[in-house]
Amino acid sequence: DEVDSTLIDEARTPLIISGMAHDDQPRYQIADSLAKHLVDAQQPWQQMEDDVQHCKELIQGLEGDIRQTRDKGTIPELQKRLGEAKKKLPELEHQRDQHVQYYELEMDRKSAHLTHEGIAEAQRVAGIGSFYVDENMDLPHLLEQALRARAVYTRDKDYIVMDIPDRMTGKPEPSIVIVDTNTGRPMIGRQWSDGLHQAIECKEQVAVKPETQTVASVTVQNFFKMYKQLSGMTGTADTEAQEFHDIYRLDVVAIPTNKPIARNDHDDLMFLREKDKWEAIVDEIKAFHDVGRPILVGTTSVEKSEMIARMLTQKYQIQHSVLNAKQHEKEAGVVEDAGQLGAVMIATNMAGRGTDIKLGRFTREQYVEHLLKRGMASRGLSVDMSDEQLRENVYRKIAPTELKAQGVKKREAEEMDFAELELMLLRHWAEGTTWLSPKGIAASSAEELREELDKNGRCKLHRIQWFENVEALGGLHVIGTERHESRRIDNQLRGRSGRQGDNGSSRFFVSLEDDLMKMFAGETTMKLLARLGMKEGDAIEHPWLSKNVERAQKKVEERNFQIRKNILEYDEVMEHQRQRFYGLRQRVLEGRSVKDLIFEYIEDVVDDGIGEYLDSDYPALCAAEYAKQKLDCSILPDRLKGKDADSMETTIRRLAKEDVAAVIGVTLGEYMPVEGSEVAVSFDSAGLHQWAKNRFGVELDTGSLREGGAKERIAVQNMLEEAAFQKIDETELGEIGSFAKSTYGAEQLSKWIKRKFTFDVTADEIIAADRDPDRLVRDLVIEEARARYRVRECEFPADYIMQMTMMMARQDPAGAFEHLGKWAKDRLGIELDAETIKSTPPSKMREMIIEKMGEQLDNDTLTKTIDEAVAIENDDELDGFLAERYGKGITERMRYLDEADRADAIHARVETLHRPELIQFEQMVLIETLDSSWKDHLYIMDQLRDSIGFRAIAQTDPKIEYKREGQRMFLTMMKEIRERVTDLVFKARLAPPQQQAPRPAPQRPQQRPQGVPAGNIMGSSIMGPGFSVGGNPPARPAQTPKPNGEGAGS
Repeated sequence: DEVDSTLIDEARTPLIISGMAHDDQPRYQIADSLAKHLVDAQQPWQQMEDDVQHCKELIQGLEGDIRQTRDKGTIPELQKRLGEAKKKLPELEHQRDQHVQYYELEMDRKSAHLTHEGIAEAQRVAGIGSFYVDENMDLPHLLEQALRARAVYTRDKDYIVMDIPDRMTGKPEPSIVIVDTNTGRPMIGRQWSDGLHQAIECKEQVAVKPETQTVASVTVQNFFKMYKQLSGMTGTADTEAQEFHDIYRLDVVAIPTNKPIARNDHDDLMFLREKDKWEAIVDEIKAFHDVGRPILVGTTSVEKSEMIARMLTQKYQIQHSVLNAKQHEKEAGVVEDAGQLGAVMIATNMAGRGTDIKLGRFTREQYVEHLLKRGMASRGLSVDMSDEQLRENVYRKIAPTELKAQGVKKREAEEMDFAELELMLLRHWAEGTTWLSPKGIAASSAEELREELDKNGRCKLHRIQWFENVEALGGLHVIGTERHESRRIDNQLRGRSGRQGDNGSSRFFVSLEDDLMKMFAGETTMKLLARLGMKEGDAIEHPWLSKNVERAQKKVEERNFQIRKNILEYDEVMEHQRQRFYGLRQRVLEGRSVKDLIFEYIEDVVDDGIGEYLDSDYPALCAAEYAKQKLDCSILPDRLKGKDADSMETTIRRLAKEDVAAVIGVTLGEYMPVEGSEVAVSFDSAGLHQWAKNRFGVELDTGSLREGGAKERIAVQNMLEEAAFQKIDETELGEIGSFAKSTYGAEQLSKWIKRKFTFDVTADEIIAADRDPDRLVRDLVIEEARARYRVRECEFPADYIMQMTMMMARQDPAGAFEHLGKWAKDRLGIELDAETIKSTPPSKMREMIIEKMGEQLDNDTLTKTIDEAVAIENDDELDGFLAERYGKGITERMRYLDEADRADAIHARVETLHRPELIQFEQMVLIETLDSSWKDHLYIMDQLRDSIGFRAIAQTDPKIEYKREGQRMFLTMMKEIRERVTDLVFKARLAPPQQQAPRPAPQRPQQRPQGVPAGNIMGSSIMGPGFSVGGNPPARPAQTPKPNGEGAGS
């Protein structure tokens, strides 16, 4: 249902599952205080900019008045005012330019950008030096998010502040809740990403939640493409038929309505100023409410719904209901009564609520009560009167108010001939709401005037009678307070009225200050209105204007379609990566050939290690890294390649001095002005003093620095360079000699193998294999790895079951021996009675188990059992075969698999039963590593997605660059996964679950500790290097080998 809401509206935002992002707390408070300062500081500029825009609108309006006026005598006065306005405009622009603009806003993109002056001012106020060096690099991003929170996102429109129960304590706490722009409902539990949510929390002074990070994401389009069949229904899909076809390959079929639509959709009513629009809306609500018609007012935000509610109460004391994100729990009750006599409902985006408003019935007594309550009839009105008497009673009551401009008093209205009074009222209403000219109105009869008023639909008093139901009154009247970005949403709002052939009407009120009009229709519409001679306070209603507004909506729809298409195109990269990653993860979860996967990783890692350590450039690379650590400078490895120890040290010191001199020259430009530079920088003596002291230990005499001119700049630069050069010359570089040795690469490879795989391959063996044309270093290492893993396959289950038995024996020796005997029978096919187990020393028992495990590996029992099981076609026979062999049969799911999937499932089941301890260990290592690496990868891809647009400046296609960079990052992630997995499989072990004494059951269910990996059926945990107590791998792997044997796993 409402398929366009899901497949189109929601498709602009990817579906995201998020988790915690950082251990540290970013500096949101600093960013918020800086943003508040900049917003306040920009007020003078913003006020002048508003005056400039107002003057431009006045000029266009006066030009239109001069063209359109019929009274030629007013033209000189208009021309005088136009000349004054044109003369005033340059002055206003000059005054505006005297003030500083610190940031720019793009309201249609909901973004804010700091100008150069804004960055300089923020740096000055913060007092922590440049935002673009060292530990301050996070502040520009945080500050832009804080600016968006302060200047772009509005409370009670984009979000509300409401009490939400805390997840841990259950105590209600003030929280930021996002409001769905399409439905108006609060989206509890959702957060904006990238620090924006936290910036808004700082702005509203509520508790700042930890920043979230994407752990899984998919676009709506790609999510629904995974279904074999898609279908849906909605009343407003036709305008998006092209997108349904292009994206989802779905055709839109229009089904005729059950009954013809009787609703009257009036043209938009347009105003120059928003305040005039709101006054007109309240007047229209009053006019329809007085007669008794129910009214639905659709607003675009919580803030505006509450504002119009206040206006109704203050100006006309009209009772009404409000339905927005704050009252969404009352939705059913409010909607139920919305079609009753005189009901007024103000709803935020009623469009998305998918509800039918049923029109009510009422008695004469109820109608009389309503008219008396609204002051529309005198106390003499009774239910026995005829329609004519009712009309006369009402007209005589309202005439003094309606005809106040004509000077009709209360007594005069009571005594005047009714036919004359009725004609005066009809002419008055026709003058205000029809297209008739004054002459046409004067020449028309009462019945002709009624027919004209019927066409317009803005008045019902001319047809007042004893109505029996709301349908006869004209049905539900819908008022749209502004146009939505999408025509579909407007159509849905209109569609609340006139259901199932009922009567109804709708009208939208628009002003040039509405968000949509400001962004997409301002200039064009202003020219049109100028030609029509429109000025402040006027309202214009014309089909041209409605079409102009629809053109603006089409622009937004086209932009939104491009956004959705863009998201989909960018997501193609992630879609391929998701398919590959989740396919690999599913293989691990099912236990299919997990050992083979690990050895694929071992072979790839060995190839990478040999390629890196035995590369001729490796010693120079390590020397450059060593120089960076010791001297904090960047040196190209090519400049150190092939040098002996002495010349390498000399080169490093010389290049370090060149590098630090360049850094000093660039950074001084942040604090001292440079003559001839395009970027103006104010002299910051305090910041310069702090930087010189922290970086170089130099105390500058800021009192002697007056203007920061060229002479002073050169003096400071020379002083800093002298201090830096002295520090470089004094630094000890004693380890440089090791990088010049010819055997350095082989020695480091030998250390890496020992550290990573826990076995020895000497540097001499590596050098010999490298020189031997018939043998590869790779084969030497992998053969040893397979041999070592074979030992692990024998020892790992033996160690595990012996530890388990000894732990159980402390509480139940007989049960422990029975468990060991059953395990030996199922796993090894040998009989062990309790007496044998009891009399055999644990060390001997362990050796016997290892020996039997070795025999199974030598006989390739696993492969033979898999072949036998796959050959069995009947599920019951297969179940009996496995139960006899391992004590457990097939799972229920395996009975319903397709033939294509059955063999893989049997393979996984046999492997899981044959080597459960080791396969569970392998699965835990792989799943934990895959999941944490994927989370890190998604974060990096998010950062890439945000910044890739700047590649267009270099004349490259951002989408192509994103695909190229994304693929490179994915390959890097897979390499890190291989590194981490191979780091752990030879070192970590699976610890048996701790046995505990029986205890009473807890009164409430206990949450699983965060450290215990999900899916661990045996309750075990991984222990060993690289894992924390709970079994989680480290957050980040070491990525590059360090000189002198330091690196991953050290």
